[in-house]
Amino acid sequence: MNVLSTNMVLLTIDDEESVRSSIAAFFEDCGFNVIQACDGRDGINMITTMRPDVVITDLRMPNVDGLEVVDVVKQLDDNLPIIVLSGTGVLEDATNALRRGAWDYLTKPVVNLIELELVVARCIERAHLVRENRNYHENLERMVRQRTAELRKLNIAVEQSANSVVITDVNGTIEYVNPKFTAVSGYSSEEALGQNSRILKSDNHPDSYYIDLWQTISSGKEWQGELCNKTKDGRKYWELASIAPIKNEAGVITHFVANKEDITGRKIHEEQLYYQANFDVLTGLPNRHYFQKHLELQLELMNCANQYLTLLVLDIDNLKYVNDTFGHEFGDLLIKEIARRLEAVCGHSCVVSRFVGDEFTVIPPLSMCADDATLRAEQIRSAMNEVFTVKGTEIIATASIGVVFYPEDGECVESLLKNGEAAMYQAKKEGKNSICFYTHELNSQLEKRFALEAKLHKAIDHGEFSLNYQPQIDHARGTVIGAEALLRWTPAGEDPVPPSLFVPILEESGMIVVVGEWVLWQACSQAVAWQKSGLPVLRMSVNISAMQFMRSDIDVAVKRVLEATGLDPRCLCLELTESMVMVDSVRTLEKMTALANIGVILSLDDFGTGYSSLEYLGRLPINELKIDMSFVQRMLITRNDAAVVNTIIAMGHGLDMELVAEGVETEEQLRYLAERKCGIIQGFYFSGPLKADDFMSFCREWNSPGCTYRPAPLINPVDMLLVQA
Repeated sequence: MNVLSTNMVLLTIDDEESVRSSIAAFFEDCGFNVIQACDGRDGINMITTMRPDVVITDLRMPNVDGLEVVDVVKQLDDNLPIIVLSGTGVLEDATNALRRGAWDYLTKPVVNLIELELVVARCIERAHLVRENRNYHENLERMVRQRTAELRKLNIAVEQSANSVVITDVNGTIEYVNPKFTAVSGYSSEEALGQNSRILKSDNHPDSYYIDLWQTISSGKEWQGELCNKTKDGRKYWELASIAPIKNEAGVITHFVANKEDITGRKIHEEQLYYQANFDVLTGLPNRHYFQKHLELQLELMNCANQYLTLLVLDIDNLKYVNDTFGHEFGDLLIKEIARRLEAVCGHSCVVSRFVGDEFTVIPPLSMCADDATLRAEQIRSAMNEVFTVKGTEIIATASIGVVFYPEDGECVESLLKNGEAAMYQAKKEGKNSICFYTHELNSQLEKRFALEAKLHKAIDHGEFSLNYQPQIDHARGTVIGAEALLRWTPAGEDPVPPSLFVPILEESGMIVVVGEWVLWQACSQAVAWQKSGLPVLRMSVNISAMQFMRSDIDVAVKRVLEATGLDPRCLCLELTESMVMVDSVRTLEKMTALANIGVILSLDDFGTGYSSLEYLGRLPINELKIDMSFVQRMLITRNDAAVVNTIIAMGHGLDMELVAEGVETEEQLRYLAERKCGIIQGFYFSGPLKADDFMSFCREWNSPGCTYRPAPLINPVDMLLVQA
């Protein structure tokens, strides 16, 4: 009995102790561990708790008989061999026991226990085969589950398989299909049988793909791969197929069997993932990842001897302001329009990508002439100067463009991008809406800019910011009426940094919001301190950035500062740039109205540098127009600037607004403005920006007897740079 094991447990159930003992003694000699039960109830308990490998039970017993034991065993484990013994000799008992789940039957008394041993061995062999078969099917089901989450357990016949199963002859003629095949392909069983498997063939794979498939399976090997097939109505679908040869006893291939899993959903998902990984969802343009891979490929393919590769890096000017003014949904619509325009002007030969945020890149086709890049960049710049219309609103969204060449300006993707961005930042620095070609000096400038930004992040915490105050003079009355607070930055252990260098970084990085509120707080606190020190009531002018202004809680922030410092709202003048507020939007008007309701003065700074609508200007709650210093400094030199100044003054008088001229440096400028009744003068003619204590001294000296108007002392060029910003 080679199937028997010394570790196997045999349970014998019989109400006759002599029968149990003889069976136990015999099978213990055969290597079994034998346990005994005197009736069916005791036997069932042992089966439940000890799970023997084989059970021999009498049929006729008190309490619980053998048939009930058979029923329990069948319910607990249908692969547990149970052999029944009965002394009745009635055939009906045997058939009843077998019908209810017994594996074999012997009559009592069992004269030859070797016969019983053979029956036990046969049953154990059968249980072993059943167990192996079940293990095989369980392993097979586990493999299929790994290939598809949709596949059910493979514990039923092929007809109920969750995969398509197709059997063909050696020529590919279909001889069998299962229901899943008909459901997927659209062909009924009758339509498919007798047809060649080519009826499923689509045009997605080259002929070489099918040749390789047939060569593999014809050589006796299994082929696995993906197939794009075609349904009866022409729709394409994807399958993960396993095609294997079927061999006869002689090893000759007679058929092929294909087990195919429908992976159409997965392929669609993979395509979606590919799109998301390589394309910008908003614009549909290639994204940063795709762009970098494409640029790497271009670098490998180009011939440096007679070809030029150009990279253009574009940044949309003032897109942050558009988002702050109209909202991000509006900004997204503008981005989409910009993407469409770039594609239109660049054409299909260029790769246009949305690199990140408001930054785009363009890779023109390889060229034989370097001048082609200049022409392409100018075409893009000109196209971007045309008006965009978003939701009925006309928007100008220019671009600053940096241009680099390979290999002169970089030998890899990383260096080309770095230098392209350096050129782009220089284009912004030169006034935006311009084109800048990379030079090696730009790298050091860019590194300095990043170094400044890193220091700026710590400036407030380190106490490096301060305020200077430039007096504002009512020329007609001869009094100091207020001051403009001007931000200064002196990094620890270094010279002061001109505002023209650090303020743009504050704005681009978003730090201007925090710093701007700090300025507002400090300026208001200083105004209250001057009053407590005996100075007359003065107004404090504070510049508000576009990002600060477009915050939804700008009025709340102003109220909070005024309440905390105790400054009268009528003593606070908020200077808003013309480009910031001269956008005909409901949101702008609402914000300005909310600020005006607080009681603060609203001044339109740098007036004349934009393109204001007079009709819209008349609807804004503006109290003051501030003439930009560029016009003041040129008004005695050019007729056009004089005309602009005259027009602004006349406009201010007509709208009953206060007028402030900044940048007044000479007596001739002062006289010209005074003759035209420009009320408030600010500039070096009277004083440059002063520290708080110096400003207080200036006011006291101004109000002292015998003080006359006089120009301020000359200042050094660094101070002049600070003031001009």
